[in-house]
Amino acid sequence: PCRWLVDEIRESAPKELDFLCEAQNSERCLVNFRKLSPHIANSIYTPKVYWNLSTSRILTMEYIDAKEVTDVKGIKDLGIRPVDVSNLVNKAFAEMIFKHGFVHCDPHAANMMIRPLPQDSKKWFGLKRPQLVLLDHGLYKELDHATRINYASLWKALVRADQNGIKEYSIKLGAGEDLHALFAGVLTMRPWERVIDPSFGHLVLDGNNTDHSEMQMYANLYFPQISELLRRLPNVILLMLKTNDCLRAVNHALVGGSTPESFEIIARASSEAVFEAKRMEKRFFLYRFIIWLEELLNELHLFGMKLWLHYQQPRRILAG
Repeated sequence: PCRWLVDEIRESAPKELDFLCEAQNSERCLVNFRKLSPHIANSIYTPKVYWNLSTSRILTMEYIDAKEVTDVKGIKDLGIRPVDVSNLVNKAFAEMIFKHGFVHCDPHAANMMIRPLPQDSKKWFGLKRPQLVLLDHGLYKELDHATRINYASLWKALVRADQNGIKEYSIKLGAGEDLHALFAGVLTMRPWERVIDPSFGHLVLDGNNTDHSEMQMYANLYFPQISELLRRLPNVILLMLKTNDCLRAVNHALVGGSTPESFEIIARASSEAVFEAKRMEKRFFLYRFIIWLEELLNELHLFGMKLWLHYQQPRRILAG
């Protein structure tokens, strides 16, 4: 199962050691947010590259005064809520994965920093909005259109607890019919009975000892099947799994697990990507009408999820 890692290192190491390639990735990342995700573009930043002082061996970038993304005390001292940081990180990577198809695949804590959003006049009880500063742009992966939409469709199905959709898109991504349930469990870190639970909070991870022990038990029990799953999946999906693990660790440090908001964020970004792809297909009127109905039903589901989140919010504020 580790053969993919050898192949990936062989492909990515020369790019990671070329600092001009890293600089280009950094600028392309920002351009993608401005063009494809303008609603959060101001909240994402990469340090300015000084091209006249940079070569393939030396990268000179702007100095950024900010806190490491998991420095909870430092973030609070800035007047920023950790839950807002968690949500921004989740939004940024949902946009990259489901809409841009150009993904920063090394989002561990040392590669993300937080500062107050510059020139921000919107404050709520003195709290400031965060800006996410992304560092180390050496390891990026591109998802081709089919893979991006299939992956978005899978996450849309996971959030909706859609068994047929989970099976269909797991197979399309290479998991196979026999291991689609295991693939869903690996992606969500939830057992199958929780994955297909129709309640809104079915995928939320509390980050407690029970969750950890349960997943450790499943990992030991299904180790041969997990090894086979990793052998089957394409390298780009394996890197998405690695990215998910990094983000999960950051969320755990910030808020003790995954927030209910994180799955509303994933649901919206993945469904928007899926419906945009469908609208790009030039089909007859009835097909477009069916898409419109699907989007309407999806919006109703997201509205229900948002109502549930508002019900949960007072308890989270008191707990935080």
